[in-house]
Amino acid sequence: LTNGPATGSTIVTVYGAGLGAAGYSAAVRVGRSACESSTWVSDSAAMCKASTGTGMSMAATVSSGMQMGSLTSAWSYDGPVVSSLSLTNGPATGSTIVTVYGAGLGAAGYSAAVRVGRSACESSTWVSDSAAMCKASTGTGMSMAATVSSGMQMGSLTSAWSYDGPVVSSLSLTNGPAT
Repeated sequence: LTNGPATGSTIVTVYGAGLGAAGYSAAVRVGRSACESSTWVSDSAAMCKASTGTGMSMAATVSSGMQMGSLTSAWSYDGPVVSSLSLTNGPATGSTIVTVYGAGLGAAGYSAAVRVGRSACESSTWVSDSAAMCKASTGTGMSMAATVSSGMQMGSLTSAWSYDGPVVSSLSLTNGPAT
């Protein structure tokens, strides 16, 4: 298993050599964090309960006694997924607040950045692993994507956002034929 879910935990078995001769020997890190729990299996395997995270192409590291071994680019988390928006249409002038819903948007407030339409939001606020708020700015266009980036990964929902079209309020004839 080289890829884990962005939310929840998953069990990973790390294979190698020299992982120790007893159950107290091996400790495992997958990605940026220590595993929630590590279980020594044999001199050539250890199991790890990998926790929630974001990122890709990260190392898996096993320590045994005072020594460590690692495999680079061994682990990635699923990228963010955008499933819906609280609004699908915004004003052509002024700003509006829209909540983007999905999964894997990160585990902390610094995690998620949002784009609605062609531009980055004026501000993005992480709410939870499944929601982020965006202050969408003025724009034009229709059937545009909403995109969330978390860590180095991005997820988007196509045809999710449109801006109000132009409104014609009156017509004034200032010069016309004399007939």
